[in-house]
Amino acid sequence: MTSLYQAMLSQAHFGQPLSMRDVSQFTAAEIRQTVADLVGANRIDLANALAAAGQSLHPESEDILAISALLAEIQQDWNGAQELLRQLIDTQGAQATPFTWRHLIRVLRCQCEPGKALQVAQQALAAHPTDTTLSDEFLALQELVSMQVPVASSARMH
Repeated sequence: MTSLYQAMLSQAHFGQPLSMRDVSQFTAAEIRQTVADLVGANRIDLANALAAAGQSLHPESEDILAISALLAEIQQDWNGAQELLRQLIDTQGAQATPFTWRHLIRVLRCQCEPGKALQVAQQALAAHPTDTTLSDEFLALQELVSMQVPVASSARMH
């Protein structure tokens, strides 16, 4: 258990959040780990508060963006997760991992946006042409999108 985790629980016990000054004493990696530990302990409220503080203190930290995106996914905040994952990809640039791309594709699928997910899968595959999981995802999305009937066409049928 990290000292930040202990401090978060201690302050929560007294009904007081940690101050930004208190949180600023910890690195982005320590904040990320503590958010993960809080999620593991089902303390989503504290994890959200700490993730928000981490985003404020370290807005371009890959650690903070990644854990915040995962936290948003857990809570099915698809718009928030999409925004955070796009920021993470922008921050990582050419080093954006297949894992990050797969999460963004998943989020777009959860938003019922297969066309956008297909576009992202195509970008991801261009960056990681040998990743078989991305290739499989791209092919599955291609098939899904090609099977969809445009809304305007189906409306005319009725």
